[in-house]
Amino acid sequence: MLPLLLVVVIDLIGFGIIIPFLPFYAETYGASPQKVTMLMVTFSFFQFMAAPIWGSLSDRFGRRIIIWITLAGSIIAYILLAYSHTLYGLFFARALAGFMAGNISTAQAYIADITDKNNRAKAMGLFGAAFGIGFILGPAIGGILAGSDPKNPNVILPPLVAASLSFIALTLSLLVLKDTRSYMKNKKNRRILSLIEAIKIPNLGQLILVSFAVTVVFASMESTFSLWSERTFNWGAEQNGYVFAFSGICGVLVQGFLIAPLVKRFGESFLCIIGIILVSAGMLSIAISYLNYHAYLSMALIAFGLGLFMPTISTLIVNIVSEDRRGWVLGVNQSVSSLARIIGPAMAGVLFELYGKNSPYIFGGLILLLFLIFFKNFIKKASD
Repeated sequence: MLPLLLVVVIDLIGFGIIIPFLPFYAETYGASPQKVTMLMVTFSFFQFMAAPIWGSLSDRFGRRIIIWITLAGSIIAYILLAYSHTLYGLFFARALAGFMAGNISTAQAYIADITDKNNRAKAMGLFGAAFGIGFILGPAIGGILAGSDPKNPNVILPPLVAASLSFIALTLSLLVLKDTRSYMKNKKNRRILSLIEAIKIPNLGQLILVSFAVTVVFASMESTFSLWSERTFNWGAEQNGYVFAFSGICGVLVQGFLIAPLVKRFGESFLCIIGIILVSAGMLSIAISYLNYHAYLSMALIAFGLGLFMPTISTLIVNIVSEDRRGWVLGVNQSVSSLARIIGPAMAGVLFELYGKNSPYIFGGLILLLFLIFFKNFIKKASD
């Protein structure tokens, strides 16, 4: 268990390194805001398409070999990113990186294989903590490596360091991971049919739609914030790396320490609603920020809001269905979240380019408030 978590942490630090500097890399080739966000869309689209393929292959051939293949593929993708000489090269590198991102879902399946019902929740919690560590250290390291100049970022060093970390993770996985697989019969990919089925269940479709909306809004912020901060504060990758790392720390504080006592005190529905309000407030506050520390406060609001929203909406969704369908409904919600990470950046890029730097944040904040007005009663009903 611990060796696998170490592999995941190292790999996710490498993934996080790319986040703050990629928009500035694309701009060195004259990319517009819409094309910059399409780089994020490309990664998410190929990740979405590849997930069931890697899942099926890992069921058939074992988790370990799929982790090896996807880590090796990630190394190649990072190297291609470092030495891309055109914008099309960046798109190809990110498409390959997205396709090879199946190592995360395969690692989750590996954990499910080696744990039982009594300790699986704890193991998944540790896996979530590994995510948190990766998304705290990764952006900070990536920002430092790329530098503070938005017009002249170091575009070679961050991808090469990310490739080196993936190589270390691959070496560790070769040395310490034992083979495992699920011996359950393979099932065909039924994500669209499962989504249609979920929508028909009373109250479930509405909660999944709320989860979709929040993820769309967050993905729109994540894909445009570096562009916004460059135009507002003349920030480069380094300053953005610090902000994303700060946001990660806030999220870990909420999900790691605060969420359990808060749920006992206030309940899932109340915290879910508060989470939506905080994310909406954070989005709107970005639009009116004009001092550096305003951006940190806005990101803290979003991070705390997501930290309250994500675990509580998952709990509310799971509680609607019977115990034997919980895995199914979480899979449906994950598929919806993946689609949201495709739609969010695409939408934000169009808004940013056509209507100005603040438009994705104003639009996102207002949309969440509207969703809250229309779906608040469904959220409250889910805890009854």
